[in-house]
Amino acid sequence: MAIEKVMLVYLEGSLRKVNKALTKCCESGCFHINPPPDTSGSELAAKNLKDKGVYDRILKRTKSLAETLGVKLDQNASYDDIDYSVSVDFKNYLDEVDDMQKALTQEKMELNSALRSQNAIYQNLTQMTGLDADLSELLTMKYAKARFGRLPNDSIRKLTFYKENAFFFYPFEQENNYTWCLYITSKPEANSTDYIFNQLGFERTKLPEYLKGNSEEALGKLLAQMEDENKRITEIDAELGKIAAREGGKLSKVFAKLTAMSNSYELRSNVTVFDGKFHFSGYIPVAEKKRFTEIMDSVGGVTLTFREPSADETPPVRLKNNWLFRPFEMFVKMYGLPASNGIDPTPLVAITYMLLYGMMFGDLGQGLCIMILGIILTRVTKAGLAPIIARIGFSSALFGVLYGSVFGNEEIIKPFFRLPQIYELFGYKEPPHDVFQASNLFLISALCVGICLILVTMIVNIVVSLRMKDYEAGIFSASGICGFVLYGSLIAGLGSSFALGVDIMNPVYVIGLIVLPLVLIFFKELILAAMANKGIKSSKQAKNGGNIDTGLKARLEAMNEKKGGEKKTVGMFIIEGIIDLFEVCLTYITNTMSYLRIGGFVLSHAGLMLVFSIVSNMFDGVGSVIVLVIGNIFVTGFEGFIVGIQVLRLEFYELFSRFFKGGGIPFKTVSISTDTL
Repeated sequence: MAIEKVMLVYLEGSLRKVNKALTKCCESGCFHINPPPDTSGSELAAKNLKDKGVYDRILKRTKSLAETLGVKLDQNASYDDIDYSVSVDFKNYLDEVDDMQKALTQEKMELNSALRSQNAIYQNLTQMTGLDADLSELLTMKYAKARFGRLPNDSIRKLTFYKENAFFFYPFEQENNYTWCLYITSKPEANSTDYIFNQLGFERTKLPEYLKGNSEEALGKLLAQMEDENKRITEIDAELGKIAAREGGKLSKVFAKLTAMSNSYELRSNVTVFDGKFHFSGYIPVAEKKRFTEIMDSVGGVTLTFREPSADETPPVRLKNNWLFRPFEMFVKMYGLPASNGIDPTPLVAITYMLLYGMMFGDLGQGLCIMILGIILTRVTKAGLAPIIARIGFSSALFGVLYGSVFGNEEIIKPFFRLPQIYELFGYKEPPHDVFQASNLFLISALCVGICLILVTMIVNIVVSLRMKDYEAGIFSASGICGFVLYGSLIAGLGSSFALGVDIMNPVYVIGLIVLPLVLIFFKELILAAMANKGIKSSKQAKNGGNIDTGLKARLEAMNEKKGGEKKTVGMFIIEGIIDLFEVCLTYITNTMSYLRIGGFVLSHAGLMLVFSIVSNMFDGVGSVIVLVIGNIFVTGFEGFIVGIQVLRLEFYELFSRFFKGGGIPFKTVSISTDTL
C-alpha cells in the first residue's frame, strides 16, 4: 500500500534562464509545479510572470505546413541539434520551407479547382451526346445565344405556351425527372428568353469557350486536358514528397522544441520574479532526485533546494504499485485519491476484488474465456478495464477448479466440497451431489470471508487514523479500536457457541470486551474533550462535590466550548449516544449479512447453468451443443458483468467506507502537450 514519497524542490536562477529551466522541468516528466505564493500584501518587490501563448501562432503554422507536406509530426522527437532559441529563428526556418512548397501547392490548388470544374462539365457533356454542331461556334455566335442545361420534364409541355417567342429548343437525354437540352435565341431576345426558362426551372450549365467540335470531340479533348492536369498533379506530389523527405525530420524536431518552449511559457504564470531572479517550486518523487538534479544542471546557473514537506503542507499524491495491482488504481481513483499522509488501498482492493470475483463467479472454462478476452483487449486497446478483466478471469478460473465447474459442468473435475475433510467438517454425513446440496457450506463460508474482511479493514482504519492523529475514528468509531474489540468479541463468542459448542461469554468476557467498548463509544465525545483539555474541572463540578449529573454538565460545557459554542444538553447527549450505539450494532449486522451475496451468486451461477443444461437435453446432436454454447455466452456476459458491479459495490460500501481517507491532490507532471493547439 504505497503512496510514492515526494519532496519539495525550490528553483532559483537568472531570469534569462527561466524558459530553459521550465522546459527542462517539462522534459523531466517528474515535476509537479506549485502555484506562486501570494505576494500582494508583502513588502517584497515581487511579480508573477503572466505572458502566455507566445508560440501558439507559430506552432499552428508548423502544423499547417506539415499537413501540407504530408509530414507526421512527432512531438517527442529529440531536438538537441536544433539551436533555435527565439521565435524569429523558427519563423525564418518556416519561411524557407514555405518558399520551397508555396508555388507548387498553389499550382496544385489551381489544378484541382480546374479539375473539379472540368469534371462537372464532363458529366454534363455526356448527357448531350448526338449534338453534331461545333460547340465553339455555338458558344461564339455573333447574332444568337446558346444555352446548355437541364429542364424539369413537367416544364417541357409548358413551352407550347411560348411558341410565339423567338427561340429554338432541342432536347437530348432524359435523366430522372429532368431532360438535358439546348435552346438558342437571338441576342435581342436573349434576356426575355432566359427569363422564361428560369421561370420554368431551367438549370444552366456554362461550357468553356475552348471546347471545339461536336459533343464527342469536345469530350475527347476535355478528357485529354484532364489527363494532362492529373499528370502534373502527380509530378507536384512527387516534388512535395521530396521536400517532405528532406525536411520532415527537422520539421518534427522544430515542432517538438517549439512545443516544449510553448509549455514553458504556459508555466511562467507560476514563476515569481524579484531581485532579477526567477523563483518557483514544485514536487518530485524522492527516487527522481538524482536524475532531476542532473537534468537541471544542464541549464546552468540554477540553484536547487530540496526539503521534506512540512506538516502544514499538502503534497500531491502519486500511487505506486507493481504490475499486478496497478490496473486497480482506476477503482481507487473513482472513489477518490487517498490523503498524502494516508495509505494507498490499491493492493487491498486488487486482492479482495480478485478474491471476491472468483468466489462469486467460479468457473474454469468461462473464467479462461474472460481472461483471454482481457488479454486481447489489453493488447489492442488502451482501456483501463482490460487488464482488470484478464486478472479477474484468472481468479474465476482458479475458483472454478475448486468448485469443479467447467462451463457449468460439475462432473469433469472433482469439487472441493466433495472432499471428506470439507463436507465432514460442516456436518455432512456424505458428500453433496451438487452445489445446491452444499448451499449451507457456501453461505457460511461467505459469512466467514466477510467477517475476515471487516476485521482487516478495521485494522487498516486504526493504523491510518492513528497515523493521521484522528483519534475519534481510530479509537472510538465503529471501525476503531473499540469497534474492533466489540465486533471481534461478538463474533468469537457467538462463533464458539454455535460452531464449537463452547460458551466463552462469561460475565467478565461480556463486561470487559462487549460492554466496555460500548460505554467508550457512548462517551466518546466527552473522552475526546477531556483528552483535548487535560484535567478540566469546572467550578460547578467542584462546588457540587463531583456529582455525576453536574460533572457531565461540566464536561458538556467544555465540549461545547471546544466546538465553538454549539449547545448540547444532557438529554440530547444521551439520545444521540443511544442512536449512535444502535447505528453501530445495526451496521455490524447489515455489513456482515451483505457478504451472503457471495454464496448467493455461487448458487445463482449453478442455477443458470442448470437451466441451460436442462434445455439442451431437450435437443439432440448439434441443437444440444448450440444451446450450451449460447447459454455459456449469455451467462459469461450477463452474470460476469453483474458480479463485477456487485464486487465493486462491496469494495466501495463495505470496505472503502471503513478506512478510506480521501482528499488527496493528484500528482500532475508538467509535460509537453499540444491538445489545445
